[in-house]
Amino acid sequence: MHYAILRHAKIKAPLMGAAVAHNHRTSKVEKCNIDAALTPLNQVMKGQGTVAERLADKLKVLTTKVRKDAVVAVELVLSASPEWFDGLAKDRKALHGHLKFREWVNASMAWARAEFGKNIVDVSLHMDESSPHMHLLAVPLTRDGRLCAKEVTSRAQMIRRQDSYAEAMKGFGLSRGDPAQETKRKHIKLTEKPQGGGKASELAAQLAEAHKQNALLEKRVADLRRHAQTYARDLQETRVELEKTKFQLQRLVDLQAEKEGTREIEPEDAMARFLDEHKELPWVDDKQASVGTLVASEGRFAVLHLGRGRHGLYEFDSPEQVKELSRGKDRGRDSGPSR
Repeated sequence: MHYAILRHAKIKAPLMGAAVAHNHRTSKVEKCNIDAALTPLNQVMKGQGTVAERLADKLKVLTTKVRKDAVVAVELVLSASPEWFDGLAKDRKALHGHLKFREWVNASMAWARAEFGKNIVDVSLHMDESSPHMHLLAVPLTRDGRLCAKEVTSRAQMIRRQDSYAEAMKGFGLSRGDPAQETKRKHIKLTEKPQGGGKASELAAQLAEAHKQNALLEKRVADLRRHAQTYARDLQETRVELEKTKFQLQRLVDLQAEKEGTREIEPEDAMARFLDEHKELPWVDDKQASVGTLVASEGRFAVLHLGRGRHGLYEFDSPEQVKELSRGKDRGRDSGPSR
């Protein structure tokens, strides 16, 4: 036997946003039994403005201020036995377009409108959980215009709706189940494990464990990434130090080779070293250079003796002039450099 299923719940003002976020699948924290691949099959009621705006519009008729913790909506969940849906089509995409299923959706909506009329602020059809179902949010306004969830969801009213909904679903081969006060059955949350087992709850438990393991793996991956970043930073610093050490070592090798006369020095390096060795000497102008005597040279730079124990640095136009002066000195000519 297949049953028509109807459940009631009260939604207080602080939790209204969370309820809408869950129904519209905009919540960042979702139940573990939701199949995200099927979420695109879900449907929500199209209306003017947001759910919050539609709710505020309904509450404008009140003459008294609404308490912050007041019950501002009654949520009804409309569904049927899972076997009834599977009998139409086990594939959710095929079921979504099945003619009989669409008739069930329209009939459920027609019953809801007969019950709550314009007080309905939101309707959502969920196809991505274990059994297809509809969430309906309605403002609990009484006939005389008061906000009173206690009256709208009184025991008598809930029993009446159970009977009324089952009567509306007779044409689909659905009947009313035994009253909860007789069977003593309790609605089992997805996070609870039923005493007699249950496919949905078992899957939910498995999914919860999978999420837990996934969270541990994500934490481990994050730790490994941090270690990798630290290692990469240390490796880069080591490479820099290694390059410095290699440079210093090469410099020592070059100096040793120069000392032993086994390394040929580049002209630019030789001139730079020559200038560094004589950097304490003053620079000589053309007039002083004309009477100076060549003492030492490298490239186009030379040390000249200016007489009376004085020496200075002079820059020739070219290394050839220095060589010419050097040859003249070797022939015993005591003439200064020509400009």
